[in-house]
Amino acid sequence: MRDPHQKVELSVEEKELVVNKKAACPFIASAVNEDQLRVLHDARDPLASIEEVRRLGNTGGGNLGNVLVRFARGNHRFGRGDSGRLDRELPGDLFSLEFPGSQGSHPGHSGILQGDPLALDSGRLSVEDFERLTRRAKDGWIKLSQVGDFIAENLRNDPRSKVSDVETAELLLRDAGGVVKTILETLLGKLTGADEEETDRDIVEKLTKLTGENNLVGSAGEFGLLFAFFANKPGPRPFDDEPGVLVEDLRAMFIEKRLPDGWETWKKTRRDWIVHTTRLVVSAAKAYHARD
Repeated sequence: MRDPHQKVELSVEEKELVVNKKAACPFIASAVNEDQLRVLHDARDPLASIEEVRRLGNTGGGNLGNVLVRFARGNHRFGRGDSGRLDRELPGDLFSLEFPGSQGSHPGHSGILQGDPLALDSGRLSVEDFERLTRRAKDGWIKLSQVGDFIAENLRNDPRSKVSDVETAELLLRDAGGVVKTILETLLGKLTGADEEETDRDIVEKLTKLTGENNLVGSAGEFGLLFAFFANKPGPRPFDDEPGVLVEDLRAMFIEKRLPDGWETWKKTRRDWIVHTTRLVVSAAKAYHARD
């Protein structure tokens, strides 16, 4: 049996397979494409190192890599078994690069990088869905609330999405409300030092748990990673009222499968993921229920 920790020397075709059909995540696909994240084991059952993805997320300072680790361990701890399904539990220091068909793949997704969320190897690029997102932009920037509207549209378009269920909706509102309150207290300076670190970990645990229970929170968490990734990028900020992301940066990662220039120089933090994910949850929930 092949050592799951063994690095794979990918051919051009094998790299395209992993980048385009399996690692259906703009950050991970770009990192693999640019050889920033090693592919282990086998191109048809690709794995990666937990510590390498932590290092990538923490590059430039900060601790966003710790959030990536929670997603990797929570959603991608199973590789392909003899059945051909993702039912082989992996060693604790590895995660699977099989994203479509994994625990983290869900209905109501954006459609940009995968087709059927339940089917392995269903990754592909949909320029149409990318443009459905970016046509909301103004002067090359897209606001957080516009991404929230995009998330709501995706959920409405997929009857399988877990949001309309009453119990799930109540769970979302109850937990999201508690998280918002805690974040506001933290930002107001009521929590510092060790309390701040412990609170951040607790909120990340609650939010990542909700991403698996509610497709709205799942999508918000995914786009929250993008906003956290760019939160401290040097340069102008065109919106006074809310965060925004450059369309050219989204194009680099989603379409061109490359990390934006200078990405390794700015800090990416767990706190930024918490704040942006929570704002996206609230924004998407408002947009989702606005037409009820």
